[in-house]
Amino acid sequence: MNNISSDHETRGISHSATSANDAHRGEIMSRVGRYGVTSGYVNTKGDWIKTPTETLDLVASRFDTSVPLDNENGPLVCSPGRYHPELYGTLILENGHHYRAEGLVDMPGYHILYNDAGVRRFVICTPEKIQTPQRSWGWQIQLYSARSRSSWGIGDFRDLALICRIAAMQGASCVQVSPVHAIGPTEHPQASPYSPASRIFLNVLHIAPGDVLGAEHVDLTDLAEAGCKLNKERMIDRAAVWKLKREALLRIWKAVRNDPNIERDAWFEQWGKKLSDFSTWSAIAEKYGTDWRKWPKEYQNISSDAVAEFVNENSDLIDFHSWMQWVAHVQYAAACREGVDVIADLAVGSDSASQDAWINQDILEFDFEIGAPPDSHNIEGQRWGLPPFNPQKLAEVDFKPFIDMVRATLRDAGAMRIDHVMQLWRLYWVPVSGSAADGVYIHYPVDAMLAIIRLECYRQNSWVVGEDMGTVAGGVRETMEEIGMLGNRSAMRTPVREFPTLGVGTSSTHDQVTVAGLATGFDVSELKRIGKSADWAQVESTRQVLCEMAHVDPTKPLNQITRDDIQSMIIERYRMLRDAPSRVVLLNLDDAASVKERPNMPGTIDQYPNWRIALPRPVDDIMTSSLADELVSVIEQGRKLDK
Repeated sequence: MNNISSDHETRGISHSATSANDAHRGEIMSRVGRYGVTSGYVNTKGDWIKTPTETLDLVASRFDTSVPLDNENGPLVCSPGRYHPELYGTLILENGHHYRAEGLVDMPGYHILYNDAGVRRFVICTPEKIQTPQRSWGWQIQLYSARSRSSWGIGDFRDLALICRIAAMQGASCVQVSPVHAIGPTEHPQASPYSPASRIFLNVLHIAPGDVLGAEHVDLTDLAEAGCKLNKERMIDRAAVWKLKREALLRIWKAVRNDPNIERDAWFEQWGKKLSDFSTWSAIAEKYGTDWRKWPKEYQNISSDAVAEFVNENSDLIDFHSWMQWVAHVQYAAACREGVDVIADLAVGSDSASQDAWINQDILEFDFEIGAPPDSHNIEGQRWGLPPFNPQKLAEVDFKPFIDMVRATLRDAGAMRIDHVMQLWRLYWVPVSGSAADGVYIHYPVDAMLAIIRLECYRQNSWVVGEDMGTVAGGVRETMEEIGMLGNRSAMRTPVREFPTLGVGTSSTHDQVTVAGLATGFDVSELKRIGKSADWAQVESTRQVLCEMAHVDPTKPLNQITRDDIQSMIIERYRMLRDAPSRVVLLNLDDAASVKERPNMPGTIDQYPNWRIALPRPVDDIMTSSLADELVSVIEQGRKLDK
């Protein structure tokens, strides 16, 4: 039973009790409302939903109301060469130089201002707009599922390079890839790319061992054969993949660790403490498991003497993990140079047991997890097991963790997709002890966070798409358009004609049904099998419309839907998508393979094989198949038009 009660449970209480409750809520909001806490929200139906009082009590205890919070001591956002009335005082530039500021700063960057009143201000000087892509198209892939014949049971960075090369030859401008964030080095690796151990470093499961510098000096034949055998199964066995790849990488590491390598050493120096901290966590995790909260108490604090002693005693293992990160970086960076913009996906949070949480535990709220309120697409709401940053504490450290992860996401990629972009404006905090309906929206310092994104994009010459589906607060999409951030729509949720011009259009997302899954009724069967609710009439209506567009009899029994029927419906879906007003449209690799299974079923753990289903054929075969050729031809016809 939930410890947090919902407002509807209070029906029948006396008028005096109601008045007392309202007074209590008012008192809470008077204290913490200015820190971003909200008393309720408007849902997708336009109804006002009150935040449960018990949730307000809990969240109020997480903010220090003795610390003043106003525009006079918060972050200051300005543009190069443009006058700002608050920019007076001693300005310490990012490069260490300082001078007397008189309303202007010319250099983009992160600076510190001590104003004439002696107040310290964090200054973000950035261009006002992000560059945007031309009208074009690309591919949308789940990297783990996109295997080639040489893969070791999971899609890897060599496969990503292959995908990008094929995409470039087909005329695509971009490839959107599922998150490649780091996961923990455990016997049973995390499957979800959206529950990472670190949003700064990379997932070493995606390393292609045979392409590692030094692999030619060791014999990997036995491991490569075992790895390729894993491709025979559609269900990805990450435990087997990690066992084989770790052994392969360890063999290579032992052969090359003492070899001079200027590039590797320079990379180690560049990443410095961030890399050593991650590698230290990885080494401890190999011994005690990935959940730092269950480690011996002396290791739970990164600054402890015990951790320092562990580093001294396990330097070789720590160096091995650092080297694996360098190898992953080299391969990922190479894939990103294959002629298209790789759109790197930035997850909304990191797992509570993660390395990110270990190093940022003072500014995260572990009694809450990020989620989404109930709506017509997810009636129970969603909870994602990811602890949110406390916005007050994040500002106190000059947004350093946020800057680090945005910079890391863009370090090699040509663009960035921000999962659940509303996180920049507000996040839905769900009490760990409650249900998704018991959550509260917390607002974040959006002006500063958007400025950070603009600055990092300026420095990397990159563009950004924000996933803005679901419950979206007023003004969010208008601000996105104003700064040049593309929105994101899927045809499974929004009519194509309503897609924004400055946006990325897709048929579906990783959380939604594929065309084949809709056409055959497979997805409905899966939803019912695991007890998920949906608007069944709406689902069937969508299927029938797609049937009619493809000249498939909508009354045809589902078990008689043919392969040709499915492919006709897929082609018609993308014929419709190609004419979307969106600046960019994406071909889903799952649709090109006529896959029936969606990658992820929101709100499930073991009931559905989330993030574990590989494509049924080698990725290069799929991308060069007759269906893919026709889809590319269809998309190209609409994307080349000057609209």
